[in-house]
Amino acid sequence: MNSKPFSLYMALFLVSIMVVSSCDRGVVFEENKKLPKMEWHYEDRVAFKAEIQDTTNLHNIYINVRNSVDYKYMNFYMFLDTEFPDGRVVRDTLECLLADNRGEWMGDGFGKIRSNQFLMRENVWFPVKGTYVFSFEQGMREEVLEGISDIGIRIEKK
Repeated sequence: MNSKPFSLYMALFLVSIMVVSSCDRGVVFEENKKLPKMEWHYEDRVAFKAEIQDTTNLHNIYINVRNSVDYKYMNFYMFLDTEFPDGRVVRDTLECLLADNRGEWMGDGFGKIRSNQFLMRENVWFPVKGTYVFSFEQGMREEVLEGISDIGIRIEKK
């Protein structure tokens, strides 16, 4: 019996198992959007539509921010409007700390870009099935905010 095909199939099977098991099964929704030229105009909104069907489990909501090391502040303020499927809208003001008190950039990355993920809300219960719209505006009081390259949102089961 030729063991070469068997070992090839076994290797493919093991790789398949590793790929499937490494998937993040708790993620309900995740999307990131790139800002053109790393500029965010104060009137521009960045919106995400998430289809939520699970009204029984608790969820955590994270905000993803990628910034340049040329960004001139240590923090970043945003407004988040959450529109429920029934039309209700809730507004939150968010602060994301991108650098510590010594001016050292937080987050992952090398070169000029850093990636951060901030826990926005913990133990969130979605009361209604349907499409939720998460809409972000920069709140830094600058007409054009430079140095933020991407904004995103991640929703995962608790």
